[in-house]
Amino acid sequence: MKNLNYPASQPAPAARLQRGMVTTFTGVLILLLLTMMMFFAMRVGVFDQRNSSNDMRQKLAFHAAESGIHHAKEFFRANSVIAGSPVENILPNGTDGWLSTAAGAGRWLKCSEAGLNLTTGSGTHPCFGEPVPARRSTLYYYSFGNSMFLPIDTDGVIPGATETVGVQALLCLLNVDFNAVTPVKGCSTNTTDDSVAGFVDGSYYMLTLLARGRGDCVGTDCKSEALVSEQMSNFGAVAGGQAPSVPLTTKSTFPPSGSAEVVPNPNSGGVGVPVSVWMNANTSCANGAVVDPSSGSWATCEMQEWYGEDSLPADYTCNGNCSCTKEEALSYTHAGDNILGIDLVSDPNFPCDLFSFYFGVPKTSYELVKSYAKVLSNCDTLDSNSAGIYWITGAECRINSNTTVGSPYAPVLLISAATLTRLNGGANIYGILYISDAETANAELDVNGNNTVYGQVVVDAKLAKYTGTFQVVYNENTVGRASGGGGLGTLIGGWADFHPSWQ
Repeated sequence: MKNLNYPASQPAPAARLQRGMVTTFTGVLILLLLTMMMFFAMRVGVFDQRNSSNDMRQKLAFHAAESGIHHAKEFFRANSVIAGSPVENILPNGTDGWLSTAAGAGRWLKCSEAGLNLTTGSGTHPCFGEPVPARRSTLYYYSFGNSMFLPIDTDGVIPGATETVGVQALLCLLNVDFNAVTPVKGCSTNTTDDSVAGFVDGSYYMLTLLARGRGDCVGTDCKSEALVSEQMSNFGAVAGGQAPSVPLTTKSTFPPSGSAEVVPNPNSGGVGVPVSVWMNANTSCANGAVVDPSSGSWATCEMQEWYGEDSLPADYTCNGNCSCTKEEALSYTHAGDNILGIDLVSDPNFPCDLFSFYFGVPKTSYELVKSYAKVLSNCDTLDSNSAGIYWITGAECRINSNTTVGSPYAPVLLISAATLTRLNGGANIYGILYISDAETANAELDVNGNNTVYGQVVVDAKLAKYTGTFQVVYNENTVGRASGGGGLGTLIGGWADFHPSWQ
C-alpha cells in the first residue's frame, strides 16, 4: 500500500472543504439582516406616509375652518349696526334689528330656551360652543331659515374641492356700567324691561364664531375635522380716545360768518353744567387760531327751548321752526350784543393733535382709523339708510339739499378728510360729523343754508364760512351709538381650536 505523505504545512482535504461553511453562514446572516432592515424601513415609511397624510388632512380641515371664521367676520362687519339691535325698523328702509320681534326679522334665539342641558350637556349644538356652562343661559345662538349655520358660502371660495366648512355663532349682549370699576358686568338677554337690572339695548355686544372644518371629503364622508372658535366685539372709532361730550368742538375760528345755533350737553361740565362749544385757545399749537367767541352771529340754548316743547321728540327731529331766541339763550352774540355764558369753553390747554385726542391714534397714523371705516371718494351715496363709520377722501364731500344722512337709531360717524366738506340747505345728519385735515392740510367745512346735525360736530380743520344757519343739537343717544359702534374687532385671547363640550 502506497503511503501518501502530505507536507505539514498543507491542510487535509476535509478541512479545506469545511472552511467555506463560515462564509456561507455569514452571507445568509447578512441577507437576513438586510431583509429585516428592508421590512423595517418599509414599515417606517408607510407609518410616516400615513402620518403625513393625516397631518395634511388635518391641515386642510383646519384651513377650511379658518377660512370660514374670516368669511363670518366679513358677514358680521357688513351687518354690524343691525346684528345686535332689538329695534324694529332701525333703518328707514324698513330693515329690522336681528333681535327685533318683528315677523321674520329675528335671527337669534336664546340658549336658555333651546331645550338643552346647558350645565352638563355636550354636543354639536352651538350653545355648547361656550366653554363655561354658567354663561350659556345668557347667550343667543344664530338661527334663521331653519338653519343654525351662517348664510355664507365659504365652500364656494376655498380652492380645495374636498374641503367643507360650516360656521355657527353665539351672541352676548354686554351689560355695561360705565360708572363701575369693572364696566362689563357680563351678558344679558333682557332687551325689553329697562326697569330691571341687566337691561341692554344691544349697543355693545360680543360674538363667538364657531367653525367646523372638514377635509378629504367624498360626499358626506370626511377623513378629518377641525373645530375653531374666535370671539369678536363691536367698537367705535373713538374707543381708544377721549371723545369730548360736547356738541361742537373746533380748533378754528368760530363762527367765521353767517349764524349758528348750538344746543348743549346739559351735563357735560358736571351735573347741571352745560357745555355748548369747546374752542381752541392754545397759542402753542402750530397754525392754531385762537378763538374769539364774541365774533359772528350765534346763540346757544337748552334743548327744550330750541325744540319749543318739554319732551324730546321720538325721532329727535325738529317738528317746526326750532331756534334759540335771545331771551332764552345761554350765550348770544349779534352785532356787538354779547352774552357769553359758562357753556362756552375757550381752552388754553386745547390738544394740538385733536385727532389723537379724539381717536387715540396720532394724526400721522390716520390710516389705522381709515382701515376700519367704509372709504368713499365722495358723499353722493350717503342717505338715511347709511349707518356706521365712513371715511371720505378726495376733493369734495357734498351733502346735497334736503338730504338726510343716518337715522336716530342707526347714526353715522362721518369722518370727512376731503378738501372741501359742504352742507347745502336742508341737510340733516344723525350722528357725528368729524372734519379732518389728516389727508389735506387745507381741508375746510363750508355750510350753505340751514342745516342741522343731531349729535356732534368736530372741526379738526378750517371752519370756512356759514351762509345761513348751522344748527348742532347735542343728542346723547346718537352720539353714543355713533361713537360706540360701527366696527368689529377680534378680542385678544378669544381664539380656541377645540373644547370637549362642543363635539
